[in-house]
Amino acid sequence: MAIFYEAPVPPVDLTTFIREVPVPSNLAFLVAFPARYLTTNTVDFSEILRTNRAAKFRTFDGRITVSQRDGGSDKRVPLIPLSTSLSQGEYERLKLEFARTGGTRSEALANATYNDGEQLTREVQNRLELAWGDLLTDGKITINENGVNGEYDFGVPANHLVTAATLWSNIAAPALDDMIAWNDEYRRTNGVRPGAQRTTEGVLRLLQRNTQIVNAVHGAQTGKTRVTFSELNDLLDSENLAPIVLQDVARFDVDGVITPVIPDDRVMLTPADLADLGYTAFGVSATALELVDSEKVEFSFENAPGIVGVTEKVGPPYREFTYVDATALPILSDAKRLFVAKVR
Repeated sequence: MAIFYEAPVPPVDLTTFIREVPVPSNLAFLVAFPARYLTTNTVDFSEILRTNRAAKFRTFDGRITVSQRDGGSDKRVPLIPLSTSLSQGEYERLKLEFARTGGTRSEALANATYNDGEQLTREVQNRLELAWGDLLTDGKITINENGVNGEYDFGVPANHLVTAATLWSNIAAPALDDMIAWNDEYRRTNGVRPGAQRTTEGVLRLLQRNTQIVNAVHGAQTGKTRVTFSELNDLLDSENLAPIVLQDVARFDVDGVITPVIPDDRVMLTPADLADLGYTAFGVSATALELVDSEKVEFSFENAPGIVGVTEKVGPPYREFTYVDATALPILSDAKRLFVAKVR
C-alpha cells in the first residue's frame, strides 16, 4: 500500500488527531501505566541488584574493609509492530455519491476518515491492554499472531510466581496464611511490603467466604459465614498486609472469543502506584519513518515515536484504507516488584 498524501485528511493531521484520542477508563492497566516515547525500537535497561550491606568496626590502626559493588543484569527488549486498518466503506460511498451528483463535501469525507481513525486507535489500545494483562499474569508476554511467535520474559523471580497449595475455591484453604507468606516474601525481596494485592471479583468473593478469614474477623463460634470488603481489608491492615484492590477487568473479542484481560484466578502483589512497576513503551514505526523521509509532509523525527495514522491507496481495483500503526510493548522496569499467585 502507498500513503495517500492528497486524502481529505493529511497524514500529519490524522496522526495528530489519533494521538489525542484518550485511553478509555475501562482500560485500567493502560491508564495506570504511563506511556514513554522512545526514538529506538528496543528498550535497554539494567536492573541493579542492591545489597543492604553494613560497614565493619575496626581498630584505629586496623585494616579497612573493602566492600563489594552491587551486581546487575542487562536487558534488551524489542518493541513489536502493532497495526490495524479499515477499508473506507463510508468514505468510498460518499465519494461515489458526490461523483454522481457533481457535488463535493470535503468535511463529510474528512469526518469518515476521522471516525475510522478513532475506531482503529481504540483497537490498538485494546491490544495493549490485553498485553498488559498477559504480562501481569505470569511476568511474560506471549504472542502468536500474524507471524509473530515469541515469548518476552522480563525475569520475575521464580519465587514470585506461585500457586496456592490449597486453592481458594476450597473454603477451608488457609488464605490468610498464604497472604502473610507472600507479603513476607515480597518484603524480603524488595525491603518494603507491596502497596496492593490486586485481584478480580471472583477471587474477592472466595476471600469473603473463606473460613480462616471469617473466623479471624468474627470468631469461630459466631456462626458468621461472610465478611465485607471493608472488614477484609481491616483484617489485612491489622496484620500489616497490603490491602485488596479490586481490579477492573475489560473483555474483548479475540478471534470470536470473549477474552478477559486477566484470568479470574490470580492475586498480584504490586506497588501502590503501577508507574513504579513499569510503563508502556512506544517506538518509531515503519509508517512514521515513511512520513519523516517524505518531502510531501512536515513530520520530524522528534515527532515520530508513537501511534501514527494515514490513508493508503491500493489497486487496481482501487481501494482506500485508513491505517493506524505503532511499535509498542508493555515494559516491566522492576520485575522483582511483581508477585503473582494462582489461587483457584
